[in-house]
Amino acid sequence: MQTGENMLAIYASEKALRLAERLAEVGAASRAHGIFGRVFGRIGDNVKARENLERAVELARDSDAHETVIALLALGAHLESSEADYPGAMGAYRDALALAQQIGDVPAEIELHAALGQLAVYAADWDEVERASDASADLAEREGLIGKLCLPYALRGRLHWRRGEWQQSEEAFRRAHELALQIGWSEASFDALYGLAVTLRDQGDIQGADEVLVQAFDICERAGLIVQSIQANTTRAVLNALAGRSAPAAEAAAEVAERAERAHYPVGAASAVEAAGIVGELPGALDDLDRAREAWRDLGRPLEAARCALLLGQRGIEHDRERALAALDQAAAEYEQLGVEHRAALARELAGATAASA
Repeated sequence: MQTGENMLAIYASEKALRLAERLAEVGAASRAHGIFGRVFGRIGDNVKARENLERAVELARDSDAHETVIALLALGAHLESSEADYPGAMGAYRDALALAQQIGDVPAEIELHAALGQLAVYAADWDEVERASDASADLAEREGLIGKLCLPYALRGRLHWRRGEWQQSEEAFRRAHELALQIGWSEASFDALYGLAVTLRDQGDIQGADEVLVQAFDICERAGLIVQSIQANTTRAVLNALAGRSAPAAEAAAEVAERAERAHYPVGAASAVEAAGIVGELPGALDDLDRAREAWRDLGRPLEAARCALLLGQRGIEHDRERALAALDQAAAEYEQLGVEHRAALARELAGATAASA
């Protein structure tokens, strides 16, 4: 499952479940249901995913604390990535962390601190991101679990990005990617590459960012990570549109729309509307970006909502100057409130240039 061999994961889990039921091994049955749930979540079947993950937690609670930690971690990961239920994911992660600390399950503690840190990234709660990354890294270093450092390094890459510390951000994301590759962790590898692409984009290295996103998309294809592939293609559509490459931008946006239609993820749906706004015909594209901004806001993703406001301003300059200026002013205010000054500065610069050319 970790390396993305989804069919092999299902085959092995089916065999494990049959043996576990025959031998009354409740803990092993819980683990098998957890893997079923994670794989179903990856391929977009959220009903079967929830059914299996909740069954895994139920069985684990009748088994032992360690299995309960594993089942809660799997449920939280599904709620986060597939359903965008961040309060639900936080509840599962916190329950699992308290139990892991109680029984001394350090590897799980490392993952859970990092998982809570990722939820804090979505909310732009930078103090919590820093706390979680430090807690995760300290445990991994103390126990010599070097591979798991890919998780806090990716969080640190985000913290450096937020401060505009480009070199440190690049180094953290590249190290996270290297470690994730070494242990064959597809999702962690994707997260590191996606963060690196954003850092390169904000330095102005559009070509470098696009190349990294191609790598990230290849990981998604091998591992069956549909929701992550939608994110990668949405960002590729933005990059190519900004670079004036309309054909590859439209191709990436079409891929987003197709995948979002095939697998119903809340993040995928918001991304599809955003991608349509990036490449669509004006003035309808501006309405799409407005809808995308509201969708991200409803999901509790203010950084993405601010990004859509910035994109609306960039796209609307030549068509509706007044609307574009209002969007850029809003993007600047939102990024400033979220503590991402370099993005706020970009929005203010574009607004100033737009007003001056009126």
